[in-house]
Amino acid sequence: MKAPFLISAILFSYAMVAQTGDDALLAGISTNTRTERIPMSAFDIAVAEAPSDPSPWYDRAEARAAKGDNEGAMKDLDRVSKLEPLDTYAMLLRAQIHKENGDDRMATNELYRILGLQPNGSVAEVALLELGRIAMDRNELPSALDHFSRLVNIAPYNALAWCERGRAYAALLDDDNAISDLQKALDLDPELDQAYANLAAIYFRQGRKQEGCFALHQAHDLGDRSVERLLLVHCE
Repeated sequence: MKAPFLISAILFSYAMVAQTGDDALLAGISTNTRTERIPMSAFDIAVAEAPSDPSPWYDRAEARAAKGDNEGAMKDLDRVSKLEPLDTYAMLLRAQIHKENGDDRMATNELYRILGLQPNGSVAEVALLELGRIAMDRNELPSALDHFSRLVNIAPYNALAWCERGRAYAALLDDDNAISDLQKALDLDPELDQAYANLAAIYFRQGRKQEGCFALHQAHDLGDRSVERLLLVHCE
């Protein structure tokens, strides 16, 4: 099955992150404006006209997920799985819905299934990113580092991969490797604000106030408003 609207947007965003520094779509399944503009009745008609084709079922699942109807989306994904059991795009959407529903275990299971079927490529890269982020959220730092290291190995061109591994190293208090990875991320994408924000945290921990303030100002200038309080506390 061809990459559908929402997943293709995620993969495009991931491929372009070194140029844009924007990983909003990678944080989860996000609303796709093209999908939103299509009335749901059009997806219903497509499903009715081709019930044995997994593509319209996936398209409707994607549209439902974008509108917040996760239950309906999962029902459509169940049909996709019956028609095309090895569809990794469906697994990725299913994983993200599980994550949104707070079920990290089921999300993780789907992401590992993807990697078992497709250990390389764009879908695998998104799966590794999500696995690493879930592990970070659960404070499973060695596991997070392992996922991000694998991501760096298969996607060395991607700034976000290096940034996320740098964040994992920082959480493990391995500052040298953290700084190295974050600087690599900025070499690939000088506008990756979160890399600057993570560098600032390390510099302040090391007592390097001037470098920390510079990094915070860079993050802020690139649009990260979450660092404003830190600027007031540390740099004003």
